Amino acid sequence: MSRQENVIVTGAGSGIGKAFTRLFLADGAHVLAVSLLPEELDRLRDEMADVGGTLVTHVQDLSAPGAAEALLAHCDAQGWQVDTLVNNAGFATFGDVVDTDLMRIETMLRLNVITVTALSSLFGARMRERGSGTILNVGSTAGMVPAVRFAAYGGTKAYVNAFTVALREEMRPNGVNVTCLAPGPVQTKFAETAKIDSFDGTSMLKKWFASGRGSTAEDVARAGYDGMREGKAMVLAGTGSGLAALAQHLIPQSLLPRLMKNM
Repeated sequence: MSRQENVIVTGAGSGIGKAFTRLFLADGAHVLAVSLLPEELDRLRDEMADVGGTLVTHVQDLSAPGAAEALLAHCDAQGWQVDTLVNNAGFATFGDVVDTDLMRIETMLRLNVITVTALSSLFGARMRERGSGTILNVGSTAGMVPAVRFAAYGGTKAYVNAFTVALREEMRPNGVNVTCLAPGPVQTKFAETAKIDSFDGTSMLKKWFASGRGSTAEDVARAGYDGMREGKAMVLAGTGSGLAALAQHLIPQSLLPRLMKNM
């Protein structure tokens, strides 16, 4: 009998991370669900009680300095070998950079870039040593199309997109699969957290989210899950993802922010 797959899902308390958790549990995995908010994890345990697999929750601020090292130490203390790492935790800031609280931008950079890189490095080293494992990083189409009000957030996701594809090639000879999931707009807490829904001005994204358009977290997670299992390098998911990828290649980047000026 094969050993139960051990999985870490960050940002597991809601949205795409919650949907990923359900998919892995349904496949019988042992999932360590990580979130900043204990109340989210309490609800997660209740909702996933009959799904299958084994769910363990862990409250941690992954934007804190040394967060990746702390999570690795936690797993080592449990004697837990991680087979699959899903770097899903992240958030956005929305608005002109000079009008956005700098501390919030710095926190976003640590979570979206530093922690994703460090977790991929630390757990990836263990996977490379064993000659097996999977890393799924959640990027975004926002990293493909530079847009005003998303300068900092889009920059973090451009990094995740490029980092993940390059990491894949580094890890491929050692039997480790690395996949990047790049969703378009998804109906989660994203708009509320980024303060898109309270933005005082003309915004295509504000109208988009307010109208209920965009993909569901479940559909995006399923696309990423299936693509990861199939060993794909990049998975585009959701409304507008294919168009964003096409625009990235056909339109000069210097023009894209002008075209997206009401984002």
